Amino acid sequence: MAGIIGSIIAELKAIQAAEDFPGLNHGFPGLIDAGDRGSLLVNENIERSITELSKLLLKNDTAATRQFSNAEWRALVRKSLGPPLASIDLDDPLAVDTVRKEVRKALDQARSKNGDREHAVGCTLFESTDDIQPIRIGPVVIEARHQWLDRMVAEQKIGKVMAKRIRRKWAGGKLAKRKKAVDQIREKDVLTIVGACPFVCSVKTTGLPPESGKQKAITASRMALAVVALAWDKPSSALDGFRLLIDQNLRQLRVLTFEPGKVTLAGSKLSHLPSGYTFKSGEWQVQAGRLAPLFAAAGEVLDFVTHATGRVSRPALNNVLMQAVLWFHEACREAIDAMAVVKFVAVLDGLACGNGEPEIRALLTARVGWGDDDNIYKSGELKMKHAVARLYGEGRSRTVHGTSERLSQDWSDMRGLTETLSRLALLRCLHWFKENSSEDDPAQLRVR
Repeated sequence: MAGIIGSIIAELKAIQAAEDFPGLNHGFPGLIDAGDRGSLLVNENIERSITELSKLLLKNDTAATRQFSNAEWRALVRKSLGPPLASIDLDDPLAVDTVRKEVRKALDQARSKNGDREHAVGCTLFESTDDIQPIRIGPVVIEARHQWLDRMVAEQKIGKVMAKRIRRKWAGGKLAKRKKAVDQIREKDVLTIVGACPFVCSVKTTGLPPESGKQKAITASRMALAVVALAWDKPSSALDGFRLLIDQNLRQLRVLTFEPGKVTLAGSKLSHLPSGYTFKSGEWQVQAGRLAPLFAAAGEVLDFVTHATGRVSRPALNNVLMQAVLWFHEACREAIDAMAVVKFVAVLDGLACGNGEPEIRALLTARVGWGDDDNIYKSGELKMKHAVARLYGEGRSRTVHGTSERLSQDWSDMRGLTETLSRLALLRCLHWFKENSSEDDPAQLRVR
């Protein structure tokens, strides 16, 4: 670190001594905010050194690696360098040590200001919002938009006047222009981000900077929707109606087809549906009670996703389950059957700690209760060991390594099988995770 800071100081001295700036091969100059001392003029060499310093500091700080995106961290390091570099005597032999101490102090102060934030985005869920109480899964809350708006008013995050106007707009009314430009912008932001969605998905974060917190919140939101979808026998179908507004709306697939001597019509197929299942009055409350243990287990995992440092009571198991839920979400969303199979098998392989086919079978035996020679289907046409061999060998390994000879064939049946196996394994592993609250060895997922 001292060497990099020394090279930055040497470059600043060279800049001051040069008659022309930026000089040959130095590119365009940039500016670093130096606080009360104005701005500091820097060149391309200094920018490269800042990048090098940023990477070194990040490498030696595991908490920062989890908290910050690379761009956020570099921007923070760059900003922290400005005031000390502008205040030191460049010829002072203690200048390097002074800058090093001030940078660390500035980084610690900036990180301490990363407090509580709540991120929200509109989402689809069920056909009706009636009788649907907020769904809470760790830091994630999914609630009907009118419930969300009431909560925002109660927590004084949205004013009563603005809330009244938003409700009027949601009801189809027209709004007069607001006097204050900032109110107009905030109101427009709410209406745009919630859109026509009947639900809002909110995620609370603590200790994360804005951009990193936002990205982790989006990831946790998608995973929460996947957890809700686990309640259905075919989660991918349920997830087609559970969607964040930022993940696109209704799609209508229309393709022109021509055949010699025939008149053909394009036809259409819908995906990215505008809503999911329709519940009768009181039906969801019954289901929510049944799903409470699942939501509690998954909630701990999602807490880990948004945790600022990752220093939680069960980091190893949380890490394995986090990746499994994320792979499951991506598999359910996947449009290509063969790629979905790869991702569903990644769920099984992850829960088996990446140990391949034998350990996947051990996982299914321990958690689902299937022996190697047990039939997957009631018809008795496929044993568990043969199913796993097919899915892991042809479905995953050969596809990933580019040696599959079946990629052009129909993979829909294989996709359905892998979705079923990964769903059951994930559900049972989450159940075991909740029931064994003192355990943090992922290998125990494969033990009866």
